[in-house]
Order: sequence, then C-alpha cells, then structure tokens
Amino acid sequence: MTRRLIVNADDFGRSVGVDDGIMRAHRNGIVTSATLMTNAPATTHAAKFARETAALDVGVHLVVTYERPLSDPATVPSLVRDDGSFPRPDELLARDLDREEALREYRAQYARARELIGREPTHLDTHHWVHDHPALRWAIRALAGETGAAARTHDPRQRDEFRAAGIRTPDHFIRGFQHPGHIDVGALVAILESLEDGVSELMCHPGEPDADLVATSAYARERPIELATLTDPRVRRALERGGIELVTFAAAR
Repeated sequence: MTRRLIVNADDFGRSVGVDDGIMRAHRNGIVTSATLMTNAPATTHAAKFARETAALDVGVHLVVTYERPLSDPATVPSLVRDDGSFPRPDELLARDLDREEALREYRAQYARARELIGREPTHLDTHHWVHDHPALRWAIRALAGETGAAARTHDPRQRDEFRAAGIRTPDHFIRGFQHPGHIDVGALVAILESLEDGVSELMCHPGEPDADLVATSAYARERPIELATLTDPRVRRALERGGIELVTFAAAR
C-alpha cells in the first residue's frame, strides 16, 4: 500500500485570523482540507474563501459546544442551556443527549454550509471531538449516511463501525499535532516518518495572530506556531522523502 495523507484544518470560520491562517497553510503549505463552523463570528468570511478556492476540500465542523444553535433552541433542549446557548464540552457530555435533536441541529449546520460554500460539503467532524458520545456518534453517522459525506473517526473501533454502516472514513486519525511541544517542525516530521500505510487524516489548527481569538479561546497562541510548521519547507521535504501523497477526503473509503 501507499501512504496518503489528508491534512485537515479545523475551525474554519472561528475568526478572521484563523481563516487567513488556514488559507495560507493551504496555499503555501500542506493543508488539503478544512471544516467550516457555521455558527461562528467569521463563518461568512471563511465561506467566501471556500467559494473562491475549488482546490480546498471543505467539510462541516459540527458544533454543539460553542455559541448558539442554528435551530430554534426550543427544538433542541437537551443540547442547550436555559439561555439557548451551547454548553462547554464537559457540561454537554454529562447530559442525557437526545440523538434526534443532535441530528436536527447537524442537518441545519450541513444545509447552511452547503448554502454558504455553493457546493456539497465533502466531510464531517465535530468541534471538540464530541462524537465519542453515543448520541452524537449516531447523529454524525446518520448525517453522513444521508448526505454521502465522509466522516472523521477517532479510533479503529469507530472506523469499523462507520464503515459497516456504509460511511467513508480514513484508515487512521492523527490527533497528536496539537499543544505546545507537539507542534514544531521536528514533531510533525516525526509524525510523518511514522505514518502508517493507507489514508491518514492529520488534524491541525493553524491561524494568524488575532486579538479576538486570544480573548476568547484557550488555543490561540499556538495557532501561529502550527501555521509556521505547516508551511515550513522541511515538512514538504519530509513528505517527498517518505513518498507520502497529499490527498483530500475523496480518497477515504
């Protein structure tokens, strides 16, 4: 087998700086795809980039842990606080979530993404990786089945479960490229050198300096470091040296 790599940037639409960083990482680096947040401050800014950049594979970053739903909050009560906002991950995952409510909101976010980017989103994942929760896992799997989109899976058991349901997903998911000490060139080159055969998805979070993001996100100052790493020529040389092909979610089976 050959080694093929999807490099997916999460949080497209989170802020102008995140959007600009993702586009730089795509144009000048190794990012091949991104997942769009449809309820975030810079969603329309990101969508404009997506419409203008056919080479960037764009999926949906399904959100139930940030800002507010696109659905009427009264129709998704298990997912929201009393004020209609989404809770933080630890609060959400402690709840008894209704899977049909999750699917309702996921459908709304997928439809909004399709409208904004002017084409079918190619893949699905979740903000804060919450679809290990049974109700949210069911909902993302159901949406993927309805739309034909590929889906991120977090481990071999989840991968096999999704494939048994007819959902396309990469062979491997790499979440180790995050947090200080793990996002420099040496760390990424080590990941590439240990890449397994088949199609792997590498999750990343590049961004440019952004005062709004720094004020509202715990993972803000690391994003420019990721951006510098993803656009470093040494990383491209490591891909070439290892015979690793950059691909999109079209390669997922």
